[in-house]
Amino acid sequence: MVLVAVLVMLAMAGATAFILLRDSDERSYPARWDPRVAPYVQLVQKERGLFFLHPVEVRFLPPAVFEKSIAADKKELSAADRTELEQFTGLMRAFGLLTGDVDLFDAVSDFSAGGTLAYYSWADERITIRGEQLTPAVRSTLVHELTHVLQDQHFKIGARLEALQKDDSGTSELTMLNAVVEGDAERVRGLYRESLKPKKRKALDAGSKKELAVARKKLKQVPKVISTMLTSPYTLGAGLVQSVAEDGGNNKVNMLFRDLPKNETPLLDPFQALSGNNATKVDVPKLAGGEKKFDSGEFGVVTWYLMLAERLPLLDALAAADGWGGDAYVGFKRGGNSCARMTYAGDTPQDTKQMYAALRRWSAAAPSSPTKVGRAGDRVRFETCDPGKATKVGKNASEDAVRLVVTRTSMVLGLLKADVPKKMARCLADKLVYAFPVANLVDPKFGAGDPAVQARIQQFAAACR
Repeated sequence: MVLVAVLVMLAMAGATAFILLRDSDERSYPARWDPRVAPYVQLVQKERGLFFLHPVEVRFLPPAVFEKSIAADKKELSAADRTELEQFTGLMRAFGLLTGDVDLFDAVSDFSAGGTLAYYSWADERITIRGEQLTPAVRSTLVHELTHVLQDQHFKIGARLEALQKDDSGTSELTMLNAVVEGDAERVRGLYRESLKPKKRKALDAGSKKELAVARKKLKQVPKVISTMLTSPYTLGAGLVQSVAEDGGNNKVNMLFRDLPKNETPLLDPFQALSGNNATKVDVPKLAGGEKKFDSGEFGVVTWYLMLAERLPLLDALAAADGWGGDAYVGFKRGGNSCARMTYAGDTPQDTKQMYAALRRWSAAAPSSPTKVGRAGDRVRFETCDPGKATKVGKNASEDAVRLVVTRTSMVLGLLKADVPKKMARCLADKLVYAFPVANLVDPKFGAGDPAVQARIQQFAAACR
């Protein structure tokens, strides 16, 4: 996934707290848990169905010190790091995801500093918490981070991340591991919320809303797509893991950690993880004379979707992305400009045709952005280059695009919990998101007392049987 390549590159420069390399296998651990944390240890063990192998250190830092602990030092960037930043910034403009002169390093650093209450370091196997008080929002975050400790102790997450960072061909696996890790932790956090009595749940929701408002003020200068990139493992990953858990509980989630999906399609459509998903092998496009490669691999269905969503109606973008069957891409420099060349295979001939039409519309929506779209047998050929810092190339739609997918997944989950068969649940959820606005679908009162809406839903259900 191209967007993961960006994040890995930034992480290697020290810009995020997510991926940190271990410095030694020799560890000393506390004899017992911090008493302030112990009650949440018991809760996480119960909800996750796993036992901690040993305690880990939990440190509480004053806010200013905490921010320094996750802050990145731009001075540590090498000349090669800076070149990569410039290359990938140009690519993101080429994909219509960024406009203008954006400093990716600063954007990711600002996000990490402004939106983090606690974190688990895979490097030193320690939880760090902002401040001294376990407020309701901090408790909820602590549950998330304790889940990471369990994951690390049972599935060796830190070691796997280290290996994947060293393997340039492993970005798809890294994408899925990241999503499963964060999605599982979000699932357990959700179970914690559900376990609270109404009064405490209300306090948690109020505290979380307050923290979110503070974070949004701090993150006003961070481009929306950066926030989307950094939060999508949580939002899309949660839908995937919750769907798997609904199908087989914690044991099925454990299996997911051991045998990750081979590509990203379950992030857009978790049903793919339940039914199995395979991709067509696609060869990496060749370079022409004068072109210098700086990245290659699978482009990824999530990137296709976010890219299309910047210039097409969201439902059209999702319909095209849902037909993904495989791809390969190469990022290269030509005449000092960042470009990408992709080959796309649809899941069916109709899916290939649909993506071809979607890309032609995408290109036509920004004629000043240099692109080429073509067909070669059962493949779509696509090329796009950085249009420059002055060209406005997208509509800043990444948050809404993810919200649409999350809504569809939530509807599938709700139907599965109501014992609707898997295929029917997926079919019905799809028909509903194409028929009704997201604002209606997330309203618990939608359709109540409205015979017309109820009749339409019944028609959809009948068609999906």
